[in-house]
This record gives sequence, C-alpha cells and structure tokens, in this order.
Amino acid sequence: MKQFLTRCLFLLTAQILTFQAITAQTYGAGADTVFSVKWGMGQDFGRSNFPANVLGLPDTSARANRPSNNPAQVCSLGMGGEIVLGWKNAMLVNRTGADFSVFENAFLRFDGKVFAEPAKIAVSRDGVRFVEFPFDSLSLQGCAGKTPTNGNESPFNPRVSGGDSFDLATIGMDSIRFVKITDISAIVLNNPRHPFYDPTITGFDVDALVGFSLVPMQPRTSVAMPISSEIIIKTSSDILTIEIPQGLSAQAHSGWSGSLFNAHGASMLDFAPQTFTALSVGHLARGAYFLVVRSEGQYFFRKILLL
Repeated sequence: MKQFLTRCLFLLTAQILTFQAITAQTYGAGADTVFSVKWGMGQDFGRSNFPANVLGLPDTSARANRPSNNPAQVCSLGMGGEIVLGWKNAMLVNRTGADFSVFENAFLRFDGKVFAEPAKIAVSRDGVRFVEFPFDSLSLQGCAGKTPTNGNESPFNPRVSGGDSFDLATIGMDSIRFVKITDISAIVLNNPRHPFYDPTITGFDVDALVGFSLVPMQPRTSVAMPISSEIIIKTSSDILTIEIPQGLSAQAHSGWSGSLFNAHGASMLDFAPQTFTALSVGHLARGAYFLVVRSEGQYFFRKILLL
C-alpha cells in the first residue's frame, strides 16, 4: 500500500500580509526608514544630519585606513544607544549566503589592529518580536562594527565591500523587515585587557544597512473583507489543495489569482483558483514556500514547508 507522507507543515497561522505584489525579481537596497532610535551616552557626532546620514548606501570615500568622518554620512549612537532600521515597503528574504550588511566606520590603526566599536544585531518581521544573532564578546564574531568599509566596492557584495554581513539562516529566519542595532562598546572600553581595547571608544557609528534580496510590498488599497481565515489549505502526499468557500468566491469581482513562491521570491507555480483547486507539488524541491492568493486588493498569505 502506498505510504502517504505529509509534505507541508504550516509554520504560520493564516494571516493577511500587506503584499500588493510579489514578483520573481528581488533587488538590493539600503535601509530607507528609521523606525526608532534611543540615543546613548557621550558622543553625538552626526545627529544634526540624522536621519538622512544613516539611510541609503555606505560612504563611498571610506577605506580600511581612512574611515568615514563625514557627519552627513555617519551618525553615532553613543554608548548603549540603539536604532531600528529597515524598509517601509519591502521584505528582506533569506537566500544562500549573507542577506544583509551593516556598515560602521571601523578602521585599521597604525599598529595593524582594528579600531572597533561593536554592536549586537537583532532582526524582526513585525517590529515587535526580535531574534538576536549570537556573538562572542571577546573576538566580536557575530557583531557589527568590527570590519572596515571599502567604499569603492559594491556594498551588495560582502566578499569585497567590508562591513559586517549576516545570514538569516543562522537564526532560522526566512524573511525580515526590521534590523535592530544596539551598541555594546562598553564590553571593550571597560576591559583594558580586551583584544580590541582602545580608551578613545565612544560608541557605534551607523553608516548604512544594506539588504541584498528585497521583495516589494505596500499597503493594500482596497479591503472588502479578510479572506485569510476563510480559505482552507490541505495536503496529501504530493497534492496541495486550496478550498475557497462558495459564498466568499462569489464576492470576488475581478476573479482570483494565485502563486507559489520559493524562499528567494521566485515564482514556482501560477494558477487561477476555483472553489476547489488541486496543485501538484511533488516535483518541487523540499523547503519553504509562500502561497499567495489574490482577489480585488485582498491578499491571503501562508508559508508552508515541503518535507
């Protein structure tokens, strides 16, 4: 007797997300929004140019031995300061390798050591629940603010750009919109025996946050009723079924459309949902996918995992 395996594990409850469109094409960009900031103690360099100096791309004049010192390009958080940056109308999705880089004005001192003012990094999809990247307080591995910026290289290529890059897969995240940068320079400044100790440390200086694989999103322009709680998803072996109640289907004036995207934003299947739709997914690689069903400005979104 043929053994049936459950292919899809629902990782999120049904929810309406704010996607106006999801395309197969992703793009790279610097952060465009400051969602919150809490200034720390001491240094206030660049505050008069805030927030423009922390948005967009890193300072192109920065080099390993010549860090950015332009207040129009960087802004100090101060000791213990914290900022949340991100994208107003886009979601950063996980892909193979690094997903974003944080740029500070670290530099090589005359003795060859790095002048580092570290920060810890946490990320979030909703701006409420943040997941922190692990870091080592001595080596500063996993921190931002320890690698000089190469402003003459592409900020979208972490192999040459400098800055400190982060991979969402490290913490099991598939997509985010918010990045929290929290200065932890005190762990260096308060320990003269620390490998990165320097008595002139004054706190993390934000240059830029750059995402490598963004998917556009924007608020819906028309909402007749929530559809996420009405649509039923079921799986059996290699078949994914979508059931739209007849009463709900009758309310759609411009018809339904649907797509299944992989974790990198590439469209795997496009379909026109009926009251009952069965999709063959046996040929797809195992992994995370995003199901989107659209109708007249309404969006049903669910993440599934093919096992």
